[in-house]
Amino acid sequence: MSRLQHALLVGCLCGPIALPALPDVNGTQGPAAAVMSFNQAITNRKIDQLADHFMGGGVQFTLRPSHKGLAPQGVTSALHQHWATVAPVLFAATSSYVRRAEILDSRVEGEIATVWARISTETVLAGSTEKSSESFTEVYLLLDTPSGWKIVGIADNRPADDIGLAASDES
Repeated sequence: MSRLQHALLVGCLCGPIALPALPDVNGTQGPAAAVMSFNQAITNRKIDQLADHFMGGGVQFTLRPSHKGLAPQGVTSALHQHWATVAPVLFAATSSYVRRAEILDSRVEGEIATVWARISTETVLAGSTEKSSESFTEVYLLLDTPSGWKIVGIADNRPADDIGLAASDES
Protein backbone atom coordinates (compact mmCIF):
# COMPACT_ATOMS: atom_id res chain seq x y z
CA MET A 1 0.00 0.00 0.00
CA SER A 2 1.45 3.37 -0.99
CA ARG A 3 1.93 6.18 1.52
CA LEU A 4 -0.96 8.14 -0.06
CA GLN A 5 -3.30 5.15 0.19
CA HIS A 6 -2.21 4.52 3.78
CA ALA A 7 -2.75 8.18 4.74
CA LEU A 8 -6.17 8.22 3.07
CA LEU A 9 -7.20 5.00 4.82
CA VAL A 10 -6.05 6.22 8.23
CA GLY A 11 -7.71 9.61 7.70
CA CYS A 12 -11.00 8.06 6.62
CA LEU A 13 -11.13 5.38 9.28
CA CYS A 14 -9.96 7.46 12.24
CA GLY A 15 -12.80 9.88 11.75
CA PRO A 16 -13.01 13.61 11.57
CA ILE A 17 -10.89 15.49 14.09
CA ALA A 18 -11.01 19.03 12.69
CA LEU A 19 -13.37 21.91 13.20
CA PRO A 20 -16.81 21.79 11.56
CA ALA A 21 -16.84 23.05 8.00
CA LEU A 22 -18.23 26.55 7.65
CA PRO A 23 -20.37 27.50 5.89
CA ASP A 24 -21.90 24.13 4.99
CA VAL A 25 -25.36 24.14 6.53
CA ASN A 26 -27.49 21.16 5.45
CA GLY A 27 -25.15 20.33 2.60
CA THR A 28 -25.95 23.49 0.64
CA GLN A 29 -22.34 24.38 -0.20
CA GLY A 30 -18.80 23.21 0.40
CA PRO A 31 -17.69 19.58 0.71
CA ALA A 32 -21.10 18.28 1.82
CA ALA A 33 -22.65 19.76 -1.32
CA ALA A 34 -20.12 17.84 -3.43
CA VAL A 35 -21.14 14.62 -1.65
CA MET A 36 -24.84 15.37 -2.17
CA SER A 37 -24.23 16.14 -5.84
CA PHE A 38 -22.21 12.92 -6.32
CA ASN A 39 -25.05 10.83 -4.88
CA GLN A 40 -27.62 12.68 -6.99
CA ALA A 41 -25.57 11.93 -10.11
CA ILE A 42 -25.84 8.21 -9.27
CA THR A 43 -29.61 8.51 -8.81
CA ASN A 44 -29.83 10.41 -12.12
CA ARG A 45 -27.66 7.75 -13.85
CA LYS A 46 -25.21 10.40 -15.07
CA ILE A 47 -21.84 8.62 -15.39
CA ASP A 48 -20.14 11.73 -16.79
CA GLN A 49 -21.26 13.78 -13.77
CA LEU A 50 -19.83 11.13 -11.42
CA ALA A 51 -16.38 11.61 -12.91
CA ASP A 52 -16.63 15.39 -12.44
CA HIS A 53 -16.63 14.85 -8.66
CA PHE A 54 -13.33 12.95 -8.54
CA MET A 55 -9.78 14.20 -8.05
CA GLY A 56 -7.21 12.43 -10.22
CA GLY A 57 -5.50 9.65 -8.27
CA GLY A 58 -8.48 9.20 -5.92
CA VAL A 59 -8.96 5.94 -4.04
CA GLN A 60 -11.99 3.72 -3.44
CA PHE A 61 -11.62 1.68 -0.25
CA THR A 62 -13.46 -1.62 -0.55
CA LEU A 63 -13.18 -3.03 2.94
CA ARG A 64 -15.20 -6.18 2.18
CA PRO A 65 -16.63 -7.83 -0.95
CA SER A 66 -19.45 -5.79 -2.47
CA HIS A 67 -21.44 -8.81 -3.56
CA LYS A 68 -22.47 -12.01 -1.81
CA GLY A 69 -20.29 -14.99 -2.64
CA LEU A 70 -17.41 -13.04 -4.16
CA ALA A 71 -13.87 -13.10 -2.83
CA PRO A 72 -12.22 -9.81 -1.82
CA GLN A 73 -10.34 -8.18 -4.70
CA GLY A 74 -8.14 -5.93 -2.57
CA VAL A 75 -8.75 -3.02 -0.24
CA THR A 76 -8.10 -0.16 -2.64
CA SER A 77 -8.78 0.66 -6.26
CA ALA A 78 -8.64 3.75 -8.44
CA LEU A 79 -11.75 5.80 -7.61
CA HIS A 80 -12.55 6.84 -11.18
CA GLN A 81 -12.04 3.32 -12.55
CA HIS A 82 -14.10 1.78 -9.74
CA TRP A 83 -17.15 3.91 -10.54
CA ALA A 84 -16.59 3.65 -14.32
CA THR A 85 -16.97 -0.11 -13.81
CA VAL A 86 -19.70 -0.17 -11.13
CA ALA A 87 -22.08 2.45 -12.56
CA PRO A 88 -22.81 0.78 -15.94
CA VAL A 89 -23.41 -2.59 -14.23
CA LEU A 90 -25.63 -0.98 -11.59
CA PHE A 91 -27.63 0.95 -14.20
CA ALA A 92 -28.06 -2.12 -16.44
CA ALA A 93 -29.13 -4.36 -13.53
CA THR A 94 -31.72 -1.94 -12.11
CA SER A 95 -34.74 -0.12 -13.46
CA SER A 96 -34.44 2.30 -10.54
CA TYR A 97 -31.68 3.02 -8.04
CA VAL A 98 -32.20 6.02 -5.76
CA ARG A 99 -29.53 7.19 -3.32
CA ARG A 100 -30.30 9.70 -0.60
CA ALA A 101 -27.40 11.12 1.39
CA GLU A 102 -27.97 12.48 4.88
CA ILE A 103 -24.92 14.45 5.99
CA LEU A 104 -23.92 13.29 9.47
CA ASP A 105 -20.76 15.36 9.82
CA SER A 106 -18.64 17.64 7.68
CA ARG A 107 -15.23 18.93 8.76
CA VAL A 108 -12.64 21.07 7.03
CA GLU A 109 -9.01 21.67 7.91
CA GLY A 110 -7.37 23.94 5.36
CA GLU A 111 -8.00 22.50 1.94
CA ILE A 112 -8.98 18.97 3.02
CA ALA A 113 -12.33 17.83 4.36
CA THR A 114 -14.10 14.72 5.58
CA VAL A 115 -17.81 14.17 5.13
CA TRP A 116 -19.69 11.37 6.85
CA ALA A 117 -23.02 10.51 5.24
CA ARG A 118 -25.77 7.99 5.87
CA ILE A 119 -26.79 6.66 2.49
CA SER A 120 -30.29 5.25 2.03
CA THR A 121 -31.02 3.43 -1.20
CA GLU A 122 -34.15 2.19 -2.92
CA THR A 123 -33.54 -0.38 -5.62
CA VAL A 124 -35.79 -1.98 -8.21
CA LEU A 125 -34.04 -4.70 -10.19
CA ALA A 126 -34.56 -4.76 -13.96
CA GLY A 127 -37.61 -6.85 -14.83
CA SER A 128 -39.05 -6.58 -11.34
CA THR A 129 -41.44 -4.28 -9.53
CA GLU A 130 -40.21 -5.23 -6.05
CA LYS A 131 -38.43 -2.40 -4.24
CA SER A 132 -35.66 -3.11 -1.73
CA SER A 133 -33.91 -0.65 0.54
CA GLU A 134 -30.56 -0.43 2.28
CA SER A 135 -28.91 2.01 4.65
CA PHE A 136 -25.19 2.35 5.23
CA THR A 137 -22.55 4.94 6.02
CA GLU A 138 -19.93 6.39 3.69
CA VAL A 139 -17.00 8.58 4.60
CA TYR A 140 -15.57 10.88 1.94
CA LEU A 141 -12.19 12.58 1.88
CA LEU A 142 -12.23 15.71 -0.27
CA LEU A 143 -9.73 18.31 -1.49
CA ASP A 144 -10.60 21.96 -2.20
CA THR A 145 -9.45 22.74 -5.74
CA PRO A 146 -9.83 25.81 -7.95
CA SER A 147 -12.82 24.03 -9.55
CA GLY A 148 -14.45 23.15 -6.22
CA TRP A 149 -14.37 20.29 -3.74
CA LYS A 150 -13.22 17.01 -5.31
CA ILE A 151 -13.53 13.53 -3.81
CA VAL A 152 -10.15 11.86 -3.28
CA GLY A 153 -11.31 8.89 -1.20
CA ILE A 154 -14.48 6.96 -0.34
CA ALA A 155 -14.95 4.16 2.21
CA ASP A 156 -18.23 2.60 3.32
CA ASN A 157 -19.84 -0.07 5.46
CA ARG A 158 -22.33 -1.07 2.75
CA PRO A 159 -23.60 -4.63 3.15
CA ALA A 160 -22.98 -7.16 0.38
CA ASP A 161 -25.73 -7.45 -2.22
CA ASP A 162 -26.47 -9.40 -5.39
CA ILE A 163 -27.18 -6.48 -7.77
CA GLY A 164 -25.77 -7.33 -11.18
CA LEU A 165 -24.89 -10.92 -10.27
CA ALA A 166 -28.03 -12.52 -11.69
CA ALA A 167 -27.43 -10.94 -15.09
CA SER A 168 -23.79 -12.08 -15.18
CA ASP A 169 -24.75 -15.60 -14.02
CA GLU A 170 -27.02 -15.99 -17.07
CA SER A 171 -24.25 -15.10 -19.55
